[in-house]
Amino acid sequence: MALSNNEILAIARELPIPVPWDRDRFIQNLATLRGRPIKLIATDTVTLTDSPCGLLLTRDDDDLILHESGTSDYHIDQIVCHEIGHMVLGHNSTRGVGADKQREIDMCRKVLPDIDPATVHAVLGRTNYASDQERDAEMFATILMMTAAEAADQQSMMRSVFFRSR
Repeated sequence: MALSNNEILAIARELPIPVPWDRDRFIQNLATLRGRPIKLIATDTVTLTDSPCGLLLTRDDDDLILHESGTSDYHIDQIVCHEIGHMVLGHNSTRGVGADKQREIDMCRKVLPDIDPATVHAVLGRTNYASDQERDAEMFATILMMTAAEAADQQSMMRSVFFRSR
């Protein structure tokens, strides 16, 4: 079932968003909060047929977020925040079955040859937005980025000078 935008906003506002926004610091803060490492891996996802531009791989001891390497910082933030959305919204996708499972194994081997695909327990990708989970994760990414901007605005010197609380 899809979440409302207000529910997603409430979740985003509870996260340890650094001001000013810093993707790496945010990931470190979130990893600390969750008690498990999160690793960002830039990769060339364009070379993979029908591939997502982002991918979340859940393993026993850590989570890996793969994002497109040849794109803007803003797009990387959107991709990473989408995958974080899957994580914090509790989305789960067990390994595929049949052809899907083999496709996931092949993708893991091609993109991350040093990682044993058998260690990956769940795979979620940023591909299409037809499902509730994909829609929620994409909305989460957008709302999280807006929340980060909102937090920076609340702490800006201009705001404190021109809009003092009485």
